[in-house]
Amino acid sequence: MSFPTISLTANTAMKIHLSLLCLLILAIPLSAGTLVDSLLSGYGEIQSLSCEVRRDSESGDNKVRTLSRVYFQKPDRLHVESVAPLSRRIVADGTNFFSYVAGDPKGFSRPVARLERDMLISLRKVPATAMDHLLRLEGAPETNLPPTAGFPVRRGYDTGKMTAVLSLDTSNRLACIEFFADREMTQKTARTEYSHFSEALPGVWLSRLHKTVVWMGGGESRETSRFDNLSVNKPIAPNLFNASLFFQKVDFVANIEQMYE
Repeated sequence: MSFPTISLTANTAMKIHLSLLCLLILAIPLSAGTLVDSLLSGYGEIQSLSCEVRRDSESGDNKVRTLSRVYFQKPDRLHVESVAPLSRRIVADGTNFFSYVAGDPKGFSRPVARLERDMLISLRKVPATAMDHLLRLEGAPETNLPPTAGFPVRRGYDTGKMTAVLSLDTSNRLACIEFFADREMTQKTARTEYSHFSEALPGVWLSRLHKTVVWMGGGESRETSRFDNLSVNKPIAPNLFNASLFFQKVDFVANIEQMYE
């Protein structure tokens, strides 16, 4: 049996080629930038979150447990009530930031627009995420790294002062961040492991257990943070962000050095 011969003109062949190319391009996922950008974009879908936090810190013979209740809401609204080891309260109303430790002569307050970078990151990071690290890696050049056991996706970031490595697990969740003092990644300074995941939104994972180890000055310190009773994108009482309801008869200063003068 013979099959009919199909003859294509050059113009027709070109149209078919372009059509196939378009289909191929549409089938390839578009890049959202670096892995850091992608993770931050996902966390950006979280508008509010409340939870309970238990943080255990250990350095040498010193052990401290901090218990807190956290209410987070965009933009720049935060209420943190810590009851141990010290009674401390932080309130940010979207414009101004307030912090006071019970028994101190004065509290600290400053407009959000004038907060230092570290304090601003603490204000804007979503609880139970790695945003406290990711926000510091924004804009850093990214390098693909070879996979390792359990971590099929790994990315390196050079900030000029240190190198960070982000590792995703087989479920595409951020499971580990490591920090190194050198670009060759031979001098590890810190490592945080994330586990006990909860999918807050489709593809957006919260980690209810963070385990951090820091190596500095020949010593080792550890911190374990547990996040419980997570509530995402649910209404939060507006009065929790009204500082005047919680800081009666407290004098505030704009510089921490002035608190104990």
